[in-house]
Amino acid sequence: MRSYRDTGTLSFSNTLNLVHPSPSDQISNTERSRGNWSKLGLGTGTLASLGRAASASDVDRVLTAMVEIGAKIIDTADSYASGDCEILLGKAVRGKRHFFTLVTKAGYRLSNLPGPLRPLNQFVKKGIHRLGERQCFESSYLEKCLDHSLSRLQTDHVEAFLLHDPPLEAVTDDAVQNLCVKLRKSGKAILTGVSSENPETLRAAIASGVFSVIQTPANLNAAKSLRAIWQECEIRGIHVIGNHVYSPACLGHSGMNHEMLMRASAALLPADATILCGTRNPSHLHQANEWAHDPLTATEAKRLAVIAES
Repeated sequence: MRSYRDTGTLSFSNTLNLVHPSPSDQISNTERSRGNWSKLGLGTGTLASLGRAASASDVDRVLTAMVEIGAKIIDTADSYASGDCEILLGKAVRGKRHFFTLVTKAGYRLSNLPGPLRPLNQFVKKGIHRLGERQCFESSYLEKCLDHSLSRLQTDHVEAFLLHDPPLEAVTDDAVQNLCVKLRKSGKAILTGVSSENPETLRAAIASGVFSVIQTPANLNAAKSLRAIWQECEIRGIHVIGNHVYSPACLGHSGMNHEMLMRASAALLPADATILCGTRNPSHLHQANEWAHDPLTATEAKRLAVIAES
């Protein structure tokens, strides 16, 4: 197996031709069960965005609403606002860390300027990406990313650490897979996984036996290409996290609204899947939770998915 390098591109014709971890490195059912999952989770992609970051009180109100409805999952990434989102969350969960299941991701390059230079990080990150240096999946880089995330989140572990939109070569790389095993054994990440919308990459992640959490888009437009992936995860006991449920393209269809999209996704995803809701409004979170727990019938959800494809 060749190693992934972010400066080159490899071609793999057969995604199942993998080096499988030893039996002791495979994810056990006991280990999977350590994920404290809920039906609804909080998506934080825009929580600390430049010029429109949520205040500490905004975040406190949202987390209070999460406790009220039993929504435990907080999904974030080191690249969200170049680490500022994790800093905001770290302060907010202090004193109530035991209630929340933290999921973070890494793989995108970001700026990590310290102290008084920190406000420049989001500008520097945009510059780095414009230069074409968008991602890196070297195992040493990913390990440092998780260490920085733990520091920002003010915790010694996360419940899940995901590769953020990795190419196929990263998912099948021995060094990356070995790192995932190492992180679990160290306790820094209870589970490891992959966040992607690419079916080939996701199939390789599932086949590897290393990744026990899969995050994908869960809107109706994605259902056609990803539903088989969701079903395979359910069979194998891999937890699915669905994001981007409220697709603007779907909302553009007559008769489709936020309620229909959430309830349809809840019907199409595995029964124990988590669906993310990106909001800073507690009432929106309460409403989304009600919808997620009241899925449409499978027939109606499939009908809406057909409409979304048209």
